[in-house]
Amino acid sequence: MIRYSIMLFYVRKKKDILILFILALLLFEYIFGFHLINFKNIYWLPDDAFNGFLGWSFYRNTSETLPLFKIFNYGMGVGSTIIYTDSLPIMALIFKPFSSLLPIDFQYLGLWLLISYVMTSYFSNLILTKFGFSLINKILVTAILLLSPIVLERFIAGHFNLMSHWLILWGFFLYQKNEKSTRKWLTILVISILVHGYMFAMIMILAIFQYIRIYFEGKDKKDLVNFLVLFIVSLISLGIFGYFEVQAEEVFHGGWGGYRLDLLSFINPIGRSLNWSSFMSESISFAPSQIGDLIEGFNYFGIGVLLNIFIAICFLIKENITSAKKKTKISTKVLIFFSIFMVLFALTNKITFMGNEIFAYNMPEFLKPFTRPFRASARFFWPVYYIILLGTIFINYRNIKNIYISAFFFVILILQTVDIYPGIKTIRSFNNKSYLESRIKMDTNQLELKGVTEDYSKIIYVFPEYANKNWRELIYFAYKNDKKTNFGYFARRNWDIQEDYIRKIKNQFNNMDLDSDSIYYFSDKKIYEELSKKVASISTKVIVQDSNGLNHMLIIPNK
Repeated sequence: MIRYSIMLFYVRKKKDILILFILALLLFEYIFGFHLINFKNIYWLPDDAFNGFLGWSFYRNTSETLPLFKIFNYGMGVGSTIIYTDSLPIMALIFKPFSSLLPIDFQYLGLWLLISYVMTSYFSNLILTKFGFSLINKILVTAILLLSPIVLERFIAGHFNLMSHWLILWGFFLYQKNEKSTRKWLTILVISILVHGYMFAMIMILAIFQYIRIYFEGKDKKDLVNFLVLFIVSLISLGIFGYFEVQAEEVFHGGWGGYRLDLLSFINPIGRSLNWSSFMSESISFAPSQIGDLIEGFNYFGIGVLLNIFIAICFLIKENITSAKKKTKISTKVLIFFSIFMVLFALTNKITFMGNEIFAYNMPEFLKPFTRPFRASARFFWPVYYIILLGTIFINYRNIKNIYISAFFFVILILQTVDIYPGIKTIRSFNNKSYLESRIKMDTNQLELKGVTEDYSKIIYVFPEYANKNWRELIYFAYKNDKKTNFGYFARRNWDIQEDYIRKIKNQFNNMDLDSDSIYYFSDKKIYEELSKKVASISTKVIVQDSNGLNHMLIIPNK
């Protein structure tokens, strides 16, 4: 009988995982479409994601070094690692051994989107199972998680690495289990490092608070030693994976306070390109006065989740009035302090209300090294977002009668879906097969450009800067034709090397001493005309046009 019960539990557990897996697949197909997984299709990728593809493309043909993930041909030292091209190092690591078997155009970003959706459903199942949720309630709550606006908004931005919110759920599952295993925490931290630096930072902070909790619950000094090991190994991993390959000034460049959370971000449906809500009135919606806050400050819950939160608050108030005060668990206290810390960090020292700064305070100098690497501070609200979402779901699950709870979650899901449908519709329109096929596609052959540059190994942009004009076409051309570039589209860059390139280029033209192995590319016609006159006797001035009518202005040194 006992064996039968165990088998029944095991079968049910596997069945739940399978059904939630199917749910993730269905929602993925509806919102994004399986055609995005086509490894050869690179034309749908937005700028940030396309740069991720380019970073991986250069890396796949590079000999491995230490630190890992270094690339030289792309940027020639200006940006020296795929960590800063958002190329999903974890996937690059998996696919690089098979590079010779893969087609020239090979993107794994669509696959990563599907993996993230499936992993979200997996960790949702683990968390909800721990609280005793039935299968139907798991389906409804998991659907709410999969339709999270803060994840879907990232797709519009092209930040596919940052759609990996299953890492946050994994972290909360470990916290929920009161996991003390250094190995398990180290596993999630290393994986998060290989996904995105911000994801690592969030998980690291959660791990710190977990070890604070462990210490106060047991006061065992061994736990502090374990955390120290965790911290040191994480730091070494950051170095091995190339996070310190740019200047310290660029890692700690500042900007904290320019991409922040607003006090009302959670009810503001205005994203970077649309209003996500079908219900929120214009009087409540607002566009932040600072563009950075608009880009990163989006943390809208959705009307369904807001209703869920409101009802949970009502239950809490009722409970405090009618019941004897219960002692708060250490785990809950630590989670509250974690949430307060994350909210304060996300708000920064320049507090805004409905898009307008209402007050600011000076950040102590000794804290600035911890804030400067994370200018997109509003992202640090994401873990709190899930604490509030899941916490209020658990409160309502505990207080609403079993016969009504599924109907309640169903209503919340329907309201949520209808409310955020403008965002879903936008994503579906963007990913529509017919739309993607009708878009003007980049000229991937660039036959004329190839013809005039085939005897040269480097493309020198005059002058390199962030996201130079025509960077997509040029970087792709450089990858496909095995050429080096002195420019790129990098999240972090080595400014000393870039400035050195600019000085060197100016001297080459002033001294009529062009590099005989480089072609010089221009997007500014005035600079092109001015500098071409200086070197007219030792070079050829060429303008070529691709199949889409895009002009490439070149100065080609005489051989």
